[in-house]
Amino acid sequence: MKLTLSLGLVALLVAACTAGQYGNRWQQQDQRSSRFQRGQQSDQSWHGAFYAPSSQRGYQSKQYQNYQNQYQSYVAGQQGQQYQDQQYPGQQGQQYPGQQGQQYPGQQGQQYPGQQYQQYSSQQGQQGQQYPGQQYQQYSSQQGQPGQQYPGQQNGQPRVADKDFLIRQKAVLQLLVHITQPNLYPELAEVGRKFDVYNSAGYFKNVQAYQNFLAVYKQGVLPQGEIFNLYNDDYLNQAIALFDLFYFAKDFDSFISVAAWARDNYNEGQFAYAFYVAVIHRDDTYGIVLPPLYEIYPYFYFYGNDLQQFSQAKQQGKNAYSVYTNFSGYNYGSYYGNYYGNQEQLLSYFTEDIGLNAYNAYSHLYNPFWLSAEKYGYNFQARGEYFYYYYQQILNFYNLNRIANYLPELEYFDWDKPIPNGYYPNIQYHTGKPFPPRPDNYPLQSIRSYTIQDIQYIEYRIQEAIDSGYVYSKEGSRIPIVNYIKGINLLGNIVEANGDSVNSRYYGSYQSMLRSLFALIVDPGYNHGVVPGVLANYETALRDPAFYYFYKYINRFFRQYAYNQPSYKFEELAFSGVSVKNIEVEKLYTYFDYFNVDVSNAFYVNNAEEAKSLNYVARSLRLNHEPFNYKLYVNSDKNVSALVRVFFGPSYDAYYSSLYGFYAGGNEGYYQGYPQQQNVRDAFQYVNFDKLKEYFVEWDRFPVNLVPGENVINRSSKQFTSTVGDYPSFDQIYQQVEAALQGQGSFYINDNDQQCGFPDRLVLPMGSKEGTPFAIYAVVSPYTQQNQQPSQQYQQNQQYSCSGVFNYNDNRPLGFPFDREIVDFNQFYTPNMYFKDVFIYQKSFQQVNEPNNTA
Repeated sequence: MKLTLSLGLVALLVAACTAGQYGNRWQQQDQRSSRFQRGQQSDQSWHGAFYAPSSQRGYQSKQYQNYQNQYQSYVAGQQGQQYQDQQYPGQQGQQYPGQQGQQYPGQQGQQYPGQQYQQYSSQQGQQGQQYPGQQYQQYSSQQGQPGQQYPGQQNGQPRVADKDFLIRQKAVLQLLVHITQPNLYPELAEVGRKFDVYNSAGYFKNVQAYQNFLAVYKQGVLPQGEIFNLYNDDYLNQAIALFDLFYFAKDFDSFISVAAWARDNYNEGQFAYAFYVAVIHRDDTYGIVLPPLYEIYPYFYFYGNDLQQFSQAKQQGKNAYSVYTNFSGYNYGSYYGNYYGNQEQLLSYFTEDIGLNAYNAYSHLYNPFWLSAEKYGYNFQARGEYFYYYYQQILNFYNLNRIANYLPELEYFDWDKPIPNGYYPNIQYHTGKPFPPRPDNYPLQSIRSYTIQDIQYIEYRIQEAIDSGYVYSKEGSRIPIVNYIKGINLLGNIVEANGDSVNSRYYGSYQSMLRSLFALIVDPGYNHGVVPGVLANYETALRDPAFYYFYKYINRFFRQYAYNQPSYKFEELAFSGVSVKNIEVEKLYTYFDYFNVDVSNAFYVNNAEEAKSLNYVARSLRLNHEPFNYKLYVNSDKNVSALVRVFFGPSYDAYYSSLYGFYAGGNEGYYQGYPQQQNVRDAFQYVNFDKLKEYFVEWDRFPVNLVPGENVINRSSKQFTSTVGDYPSFDQIYQQVEAALQGQGSFYINDNDQQCGFPDRLVLPMGSKEGTPFAIYAVVSPYTQQNQQPSQQYQQNQQYSCSGVFNYNDNRPLGFPFDREIVDFNQFYTPNMYFKDVFIYQKSFQQVNEPNNTA
């Protein structure tokens, strides 16, 4: 029941190293000159000439240049005005939560009234919030997914955990309590003390993995109390060696024995990381619920100055305390540089969202880049394609929020220019060492392990593969990548440099190297002992505007590869005898609401009883939306199985008004949106839809059985296959387990293993009081037995993808039909497709949090 693991990679997991520990060890990326084959003169002289997106796609058109000044003037006039109709806690002009020393509603330090979970009772609109004893209630009203088994159901019936499972679940939870100090539970600590790491070969089904671990351990590993980082090769190899012990333990008892030993003898960050990945991937821990990582390691998710207030409360002997924190998007000017008048701060409600950053980290836990199919025996066939699609979707959600805030298109990264947007994270490690800030317009520099030119050599080789239509294997043979399904996967494995890359020696570790270059930008030579920036950690990377800047750059490889493929023909897109006649959508509202997180694990305790007594609650505002329903009206001339895909993206009015500083629909000759379906073709005579489609995100994908005549398909936003709701807290999970062990309730196992996905709250970009135009697009395609994935492949995809889009896979590319170039919209637009204009409205703070206020 990997039911709702808290998305977010063991927050301990990634991190920079302290000055004494880093030294020359940071990013020892194996400076194998042979990997880059620098002897080729053409490689040495090449510098970024392989791709010219600005000229191809008109990003730097004269029209765009003309409106840049207009836009900057607009931003200057709009700063701070976006929320002028929304009075947040206190009077207008009040300093909002997030500023030190400020007292907020309810007063800091006040204990929430009532029971521990009463804090959730007043939170309106937290879709998918699971309360104690109600793990699966959110699924009870979901209909319309043929054959779908929801969490807690086996053949349509709930599967109740037995005593053995409950004991396992409890042990896993206890090992994660106050992870930065020794084990608080005597029984588990004793199990760890009895484990003799040097004489335990009988505990493992892969003795070679055990021997390899001993070799690593005897050489010396990262001490406890030091900062673990995935992008340091030494630290990562040590964590993988520990994971191998966990993964290859012969049974659950052996696994827990090894874990209990490692809990008190291995670096806490490496332990937590390896432990999380092992619980996700071991067969005998399938269904175990892991707690939210923003509770296990709050440091990566909450401002350091706010956590300091809890520390002061503990020093004063207070066991219960609350702080209003992370009020991103309201505290203008505090955490960003001055580029374009602090425009990036407008998006901090999205980039610093706790659930979003946890999702990014958890996606890595499901599919670590170092995991090898050959070594661990899994077969995630779409691994490389999923890497590409995952980051494309994240980037598109970010871009939709840029459009919603009337921000210009994200620039393309240029090696010859500094990084435009600065960022001040205001978060720190458990050691107290802060993440370094990055000023505006800061230049990239080579680091100790490799140079900028090294990365450009790799770029050239990847580009060469795209242009030539083949890649080189380790043996030097050519592997064709002309076939899209196979080719996009091979290309994705190469760019990610994961364990299935066909030739990591030749194509290098491109993504890791580029990411490390950004993460070390402040102190590339490690001359001042500065730890790497937020981009070095999956839990924190999405906070930095530079993340989207360089992932747009990485994404260009896949776009160009797709554009080398032939455009879809009409017959490849059409569905004979099937047409979509209409989409009806309920009115869409977004708003900000409160969210409470227990951050007690961030503070030292003497024993388990003291840990139990702490109730430190961080309360933050976050973007949410009201649940909504939509209807598809589909006509069919026969009984037929179909697969529905639903996308969401910009109306071209909103897109062009954001990019160019004017309302495109207000110009004579421009058609405003898609209210009359027969005019869609006319509308796109004035718009580059091929460019517009790059901003669409996939909301939903599900099978239907069509009957002759009109079919009305009802769907709820709660049913989206790509999203998940909020996750149960540690205390919620633990209390349910305890109650079940005492015979006072049932604990249900999630057979569907769908615990990870994009936060449901963020599927809509922030609206406006007047309504911001966007568009919904639906396409209905054939879904026959021949193009459905085998059940075994479905299980593999579920285990490694961290995305519900793999629930229903018809062997078409991810992103279909937007995955190819659209040269002629008339050729693309078929009767089984439909566009619908929608508007997103933003409710004021008072309307949501003060029910009697209708402002």
